[in-house]
Amino acid sequence: MSISVDQPNGRTPLIEFREVHKHFGKLHILRGVNEKIMEGEVIVILGPSGCGKSTMLRCINHLEKIDGGDLIVDGINLGDPHANVNRIRGETGMVFQQFNLFPHLSVLQNVMLAPMKVRGISKDAAREKGLKLLKRVGIEEKADAFPIQLSGGQQQRVAIARSLAMDPKIMLFDEPTSALDPEMIREVLDVMRGLAQAGMTMAIVTHEMAFAREVANRVLFIDGGKVCESGTPAEFFDNPKEERAKDFLSKILKH
Repeated sequence: MSISVDQPNGRTPLIEFREVHKHFGKLHILRGVNEKIMEGEVIVILGPSGCGKSTMLRCINHLEKIDGGDLIVDGINLGDPHANVNRIRGETGMVFQQFNLFPHLSVLQNVMLAPMKVRGISKDAAREKGLKLLKRVGIEEKADAFPIQLSGGQQQRVAIARSLAMDPKIMLFDEPTSALDPEMIREVLDVMRGLAQAGMTMAIVTHEMAFAREVANRVLFIDGGKVCESGTPAEFFDNPKEERAKDFLSKILKH
């Protein structure tokens, strides 16, 4: 069971894992995860490769179905086979390692598409919203460009704008800078910093330790499919309690 820090003001969790299990065949990926994420909280999920970090994220928007326990997202229990999964996906933006932009559409068209198709808003309203979001991520001058004409960092910022176009309550980031050249990483992290400062609820899997220390309200350390340590960035980075966490940090921080 995870070690949970006290949550302020008695707020209801926006996301709650209750003894959640996930299997891939014989592999037991998540092993009884218990965790709460509050509205407006920025969670960074750390751990070694294969420990279940990305699976935990993908379960939140039902890209992966849980095999046991309860996962409650904005009041909907994804452990219920009758859960309104489309509503959760509509309120949950996800940014992956790869940008997954439509190559035949312009940057602005990529951002406009989902609000028009899913939310049913007009083309003019979608265009106005798209331009505002491109400005928010610092790439409004590329509105008429195509993805192939952009750098990796620019494409990832378009992917973030596309997710924001659905007005999500939750943003999930699965190693969003891992496919980028080093000089492109900062521009994407700057956009994510802005979202955190604006109060967006965020769960982030990343290997950017300085960024994690700066923006997270709380760090979760996962090993072997379990959250074995949870605390503020200062607590985790300066005084980790678990030997496995100490070993992880000793290896990753020396690089």
